[in-house]
Order: sequence, then C-alpha cells, then structure tokens
Amino acid sequence: MRILAVKTHAFGDALLTTPAVSGLVASGHRVTVLAGPSSLPVWQRFPGLEGVIASPAPCSIPKLLFWSVSNRQKGFDRAIHFGSSQLAARWSGYIAGCSVTSGAFSDTGFGRTLPAAADYCRIAEVRAVDLKPVFPITSEEMELAYNITGDEPYVVFAPGGGRNPREFVPEKRWPVERWKKVMEFALQKGFRTFAVGGRDESSYFSQLPCENLAGKLTWGETGALIKGAAAFAGNDSGPAHLAVASSTPAVVLFGPSDPDALFARGTVSPVTASVSCSPCYSNSVFRRCTGAGDCMTSIDTGQVTGKLEEILSK
Repeated sequence: MRILAVKTHAFGDALLTTPAVSGLVASGHRVTVLAGPSSLPVWQRFPGLEGVIASPAPCSIPKLLFWSVSNRQKGFDRAIHFGSSQLAARWSGYIAGCSVTSGAFSDTGFGRTLPAAADYCRIAEVRAVDLKPVFPITSEEMELAYNITGDEPYVVFAPGGGRNPREFVPEKRWPVERWKKVMEFALQKGFRTFAVGGRDESSYFSQLPCENLAGKLTWGETGALIKGAAAFAGNDSGPAHLAVASSTPAVVLFGPSDPDALFARGTVSPVTASVSCSPCYSNSVFRRCTGAGDCMTSIDTGQVTGKLEEILSK
C-alpha cells in the first residue's frame, strides 16, 4: 500500500511520530512523508521512506492554496494525518488524492493513548513496539561534535524552547538565572557546559556560564553533540526529544506541559511544577491555567541539580 504520512510541524512533534512511521515501513508499506520546514530535518534522514514532499505549511492560506493546487498527488491508497485539526486532515486527503485517517476525526480521536508516540501508532494502526524517536546521526556529525568537545566530559543544556512555527510559548521556559546556577553546579563537578537552541536564543543565553552554540548547529549536529554528552538538561523542547533519540540521560523540566503525554516512562528524568493547575497546556491551548505561567517558577534549583547529580555521579 502507498501511504502519504503527514506531519508538517514541529520538530519535536515530528520526532514523536517516527515510531509510527517506522511501523508502517516495517509492515511493507511504501511511505512518503509530507513535511513542513520545521519537520523536514526529521524526515530528510529517516530510513526506508519512498520519498519526502516539502510543503510550506504552516503558512498563510493564499500561499498554501497556491502550493496545494500545484502539488496534488496521485497514486496513494491512504493518507495518515498526525494531528488534531480537521481542516489540516481534510487538506492532507486533498493532497494525497485519497481517503485520510486522522486523530482529528471522532472515530479515531486524538490523545486517547499516552504517550503521544503510542497514540500516533494507534492512529496509524501499527504496533507500538519501540517508542524511541528515530533520528540517525551521521559519522560526519559525530566528528564535528567531537571537534567541539574533545575528550572532556560535558553536559548539554537547552534553556530555551517553547517556539514553533505556529506560536511562542515562553511559559514553558524556566527562568534563565536559575539555569545559570545549574550550569555552575555542572562546572564545579568538572563538566564543560554547552547551550543549544535557535539563532534567536543566542542573546538569551549570553549571560550563562557555558559555550553558547545557539544558532550555530544544524539539528543533526545538535543531536550529535547531545549523543556524546554525559547528560542533557533542558526545558520541554526539541532538543529534549533528541536526547531521548540519542539515549542520553536527560533531566527535563515541565510546567504547563505533561511529561506522561510527551515522553514514554523512564526515558527522561522529569522535574514537574508544584502548582495545582499543572499540567494545563495541550495543542496550543492553556486549558486550566490559573497562575499566568507561574508553574515553571515553582520549580526549585535544588530539584534540578539533584536530578542532574544522580546522573553525573553514576
């Protein structure tokens, strides 16, 4: 069967769909992925795909309509839309030229299974055998990371995040001055510290005691850096999912988002907010927020350094 799998954004969310797409490929289906700019780095290196179609989504409606008319496909037997928007699901079916399965429709339902990777497997109708994200790292990327770090042990930090093509959610960020204290703790333990993130986060990291690599690495190079680290520590973000893909021990902070919805149990060491309304955020909506983002500030520095010390002392 020829299948068009649709996941246009964002990077971390695309990684969560990779176990489902792996299951489709392993079942003998010929799979093409319809990607967007933010998810394209995941699918360009994904093994076993028949092809990758790069769309501009998400973007303005006129731009998307023009692209869609010019790029409608033929020959697909089924489309699978990994998302919760009915409009996007119907668009996926139009592009594929066939019927579409989507978590946006009531007969399938989105979010019925936790974590999200298992839910995507359910929607794709494949067995959830291994929920670890798939993101192969090349030898060239590992070599570049080694040229940066050398033989010294190090910790990779992601103090930013919360930004994707549709929105900016600063409520997912822990105060940067607290990250400074955690980095100082790692330095005292004899570990070099690196910060990764987008180009727009470079100035945000500028006062931190670390080697600031924000905006200087590709996603593949970031993955290689994390893969070679003694530990990862960061907010709920794309780099955190890369840590899971790389099997690097990770301390991940959660305020408005739910660790059980995003990560399989045991894959990260979560630090969660101590406010009654947390978690409250899902699919761009704050459903129960009563504290205007105070959840992340409820996380104490000692909680994070304690989790990190458990990893670094092993």
